[in-house]
Amino acid sequence: MLVIQMNIFMVLLLSLVAVHAFSKLPRRTHVEHRVFLALLVLTMLMLILEIFSVVLNSPAFIGFITVHKLVDTIGFTLTPLVPIFALLFIRAKTGSCKNINRKNVLWLSLPLFVNTILSIGSFHFNWIFTITNENLYLRGPLWFASPLTSYFYYAANLLLLYKARNKFQREELFMLSLLILSPGVLSVFQLYFFVYLTLWNSIAIAVVVNYILIVQSQIKIDPLTRLGNRAAYDEQLEILSRKENLILTVVNIDLDNFKTINDTYGHQEGDKVLRLFAERIKEVFDGKGVSIRLGGDEFIVLVNENRREIVETYIKSLKSRIKAYNENSGMPYQIKFSYGMAIFNSSYKDVHELVRYSDKLMYQEKNKRNDQSR
Repeated sequence: MLVIQMNIFMVLLLSLVAVHAFSKLPRRTHVEHRVFLALLVLTMLMLILEIFSVVLNSPAFIGFITVHKLVDTIGFTLTPLVPIFALLFIRAKTGSCKNINRKNVLWLSLPLFVNTILSIGSFHFNWIFTITNENLYLRGPLWFASPLTSYFYYAANLLLLYKARNKFQREELFMLSLLILSPGVLSVFQLYFFVYLTLWNSIAIAVVVNYILIVQSQIKIDPLTRLGNRAAYDEQLEILSRKENLILTVVNIDLDNFKTINDTYGHQEGDKVLRLFAERIKEVFDGKGVSIRLGGDEFIVLVNENRREIVETYIKSLKSRIKAYNENSGMPYQIKFSYGMAIFNSSYKDVHELVRYSDKLMYQEKNKRNDQSR
């Protein structure tokens, strides 16, 4: 009864979180939000299935063996999807979802395929579980296949987190590890003692905690451009200032004649230009650094690179994308920008001095352009 009550409470809590998440999170432009919502809904479904499984595993419902079998079949089939969606969520947060290798997908899908066949087959052949009039639920001869499949994906999650540990702050790393460690550890006790524990409740709590982290991160996003804002900028500088052997290039960017566009064509057109320029920045620098709108028409990119020629190729790509837009937009104005670039080395006292120097170079280029136009 306690398990049922806890599960019902967590379903209600996740329902409230889901309503808030679906109404507040930008899903179209953020893969990680779509994956997280799928993980949230899947966790709710697993909690509901466990409620039915516990209720039906009673002599009072002995006449519902077929329903009981169906509930357990669906449950065992879907169980590995929870660590799989956790894996996709972590990959999305690292920006590596676009670079998934097909061979990796095949070997990662193999355990899921085997578990699905065994789970569906258990309905008639009692491979993973068996349900009888005498003993109700019992483990089948291949019951270990389901937990082994889940542990395989938990291990893949841990490996990915370890490889991407430098991309996350300690707080983020801890929150994400809850999606892996809590079910992984609790499932060991559940398998050993053969009792219903708070396995899915622990995953639900981890999902709620990670949603709090997502909401907190939204505070550091500029609502117009969806780039980082000043809060994100201050946080990044604080993180970078604590790093040893820092690899960093700072690129300060400022739009040219943006005030003229605003004054002539209105703030709505100005906002359109800012959004478009931010999208081009994301296209170029996504996965290579942190892109931030400092305010107005000023942007800064903190690039994880110390080779000038590499960063210059990024800037060249940004210029070509803006040029392509100007040639095809049909607008009477053109989007142009000035930039300053500085690479961190031992001559700089700290990251703040590097940023100031990059900003100085940007304004020198901007003034030079203004002198030429005059």
